[in-house]
Amino acid sequence: MIGLGFSKKRAVSYPDSDVGMLDVAANALAVLILATMLVLTVAAPPAPLGEVRSSDRPELFYPSPLDVEVPPQSIYWIVTERGLTLLDLDGFATGLSGGSPVARTAQGEATLIIDRRNYRDLNDHRLQINLDWTAITGSAISLATLHDAAIASDDIRQRFEQGGIVPSFVVTAGGTEAFSSIYWNLRRDQVPMRWVPIVMQTPLVLSRRVDNFETRARQWQ
Repeated sequence: MIGLGFSKKRAVSYPDSDVGMLDVAANALAVLILATMLVLTVAAPPAPLGEVRSSDRPELFYPSPLDVEVPPQSIYWIVTERGLTLLDLDGFATGLSGGSPVARTAQGEATLIIDRRNYRDLNDHRLQINLDWTAITGSAISLATLHDAAIASDDIRQRFEQGGIVPSFVVTAGGTEAFSSIYWNLRRDQVPMRWVPIVMQTPLVLSRRVDNFETRARQWQ
């Protein structure tokens, strides 16, 4: 038979001076950690929106678009190597207001496609615009010089400040350099914007889907 036995151990006591030194050391360590955190916070404050901490202009950041459709929530500028052209959405809307699914303006042809949803209080729609690139480039506002870019940027800034109009840019490969100038001007002025690339001779698609309101957040620069 195996018996279990227990033995009592005497509690170990420490002198009061040792306990006091441990308290002092713990408090000193806590103060040191707090002071270190304060120094790090003051030494490296967060950079303000749009600030570029370098004497050299960084490369232009090109985010990958979520898809080829752009939700219609602002005015649109087409950027080509010739400069900026404001997309005349009002002209296309006027042509579609009579019930026709197709509207034509000097800038091209737009086709409205509606997908009805019986179980929702809104319909999905897509506006496919086949741009007349000759007309688009022919009516472009020049961005050839820094002065031209500054004038265009100031106009876009005033539209935002006075009317709350946020720009969206549709940028061709040839318009990349021209767009870079106004991009940094608007970042400096803290004008919210967004942009997507486009290949010339391909349709521009503007859409409204349930996703725009439920699962996808709007992305701004």
